[in-house]
Amino acid sequence: MAPSSIIARTGLQTARSIARTSCPRNLPAYTTRTFVTSQSHSKQSAPESASVPSSIPPASSSPSSLSSSSPTSSSSRPAPETRSEASGLYGGFLRSLAMVTGHYTVSQTAMRSTHNFYEICALQLQEKKSFWIDTCGLPDNFQTWFSVTHLHVWLLMVRIRAEKHGKVFQQQLVNHFFHDIEDRMRYNHKISSGRIISTYMHDFLAQFHGGVLAYDEGMCKDDPIMAAALWRNLFTSSGTPQQIAILVDYVRKELQILDNISSDDFLESRVLFETHAPALRGVPGK
Repeated sequence: MAPSSIIARTGLQTARSIARTSCPRNLPAYTTRTFVTSQSHSKQSAPESASVPSSIPPASSSPSSLSSSSPTSSSSRPAPETRSEASGLYGGFLRSLAMVTGHYTVSQTAMRSTHNFYEICALQLQEKKSFWIDTCGLPDNFQTWFSVTHLHVWLLMVRIRAEKHGKVFQQQLVNHFFHDIEDRMRYNHKISSGRIISTYMHDFLAQFHGGVLAYDEGMCKDDPIMAAALWRNLFTSSGTPQQIAILVDYVRKELQILDNISSDDFLESRVLFETHAPALRGVPGK
């Protein structure tokens, strides 16, 4: 074996050993971000006088579509054989590059798939604002956005658990959620203090874990348990029985709809939580 091959293999083994010893695998990624990311910005902290965000930032516009390229003249187009050969070579290069860069790894696939899921969850308050704010009487603030988004993230987490790599997909979905929470505080609400952001992230993380446990229990048991979970986590111990009852019905129906979607259709879904949206316009008994 050539000396250069021995050196390359030894270096690769050393790098892998360092990676295994320096990167704990059992710590959830979103937990790591909660405790580490904000601290990395602490050197740029402003005076810590910021208050809790009081208003929901406007929903970001959807990504702009790719503009179509202008048609080329027939004289400038390559012959079919040449184009086919070029396409085969280029396609093979892209596949090789994707394998090298980890494009096809489970975590990368999960990151891409769950990004669309999270965008749908994050827009639920803005798209149904009249119901959540006017009908349900929830305050128009950052906490309400978190609670509504959290509920829909949990609904998707329940469905994702049934998939082959469910834990990886759940983790990536939660990662998107907590990345967005921090970004909204830092950039939309101009909170630059690392310590303040870290405090809020701790609070939101505790709410997230508590909400997941409460919603899971309500899903497995009866409607009064689910109503209590919604009353504590979404309504923050407020709301009328009629308001809570319609949300219990909404959660049950959406869980059933998600359960009936095949795995292929679910992973390619671009529209979710829409079937029963019209039923949310009014509250029975009002």
